[in-house]
This record gives sequence, structure tokens and C-alpha cells, in this order.
Amino acid sequence: MSREYHFHCEHAGCSVTVGLRMGGTRELELLVDGKQVAAARARGHHAQTVVLTTILPTDPPRGIDVEVTLPGMLGDDPSSTLLAGGERRPMPAREVPRRARATEADWYS
Repeated sequence: MSREYHFHCEHAGCSVTVGLRMGGTRELELLVDGKQVAAARARGHHAQTVVLTTILPTDPPRGIDVEVTLPGMLGDDPSSTLLAGGERRPMPAREVPRRARATEADWYS
């Protein structure tokens, strides 16, 4: 069973979001203003850090890195940090709505 996490912050007038699906393979995606700009997969259930890099569509363009810390099997929740202009800024977690499962009533509609 996989679990999903989202981290979000605003930087330089852009919306920066990290989506993470924890499962057999850990899938990460980086979105800027709602568009996917980077993605990665991490295999294994050991603690590790994955860095996603992109350039923001600002004038002038600015490069950023997002560091995602993945826990081990018995670890805590993952975390995400925005790295830009020599600063490290934690990205707060956003609640991910659970996907509704089909109910028996849905079978008859």
C-alpha cells in the first residue's frame, strides 16, 4: 500500500510543490506553477536524500534545488527543503486528500 505526501511553498512569485508517493518504488515529482518540471524514482526502503533541480520561469530565470529526505523502513515522515540563493527553507507539508473507494451504491449507478 502506498502513501502520498505533498510539500508546498511560494518562492520568487512561483508556486513550488513536491509530490511524493511512498510504495515499492518511491516516486517524486517537482511542480512549478502546477506544471511538472522534474521527476525521480528512488528504489529501496533505506533512508536517503534525493535532490530535484529546476529553473524558475522568472525574469531573470533562477535555479533552485529541492532536497527531499526519505526515511528508512521504520523512520519518520519524509521532509522537503527548498535550496535557493544560498538559503535552506523547509517546505511545509500539505494534507493529501484520501482517494475515495468505490462503495456498493456506486455499483448500481
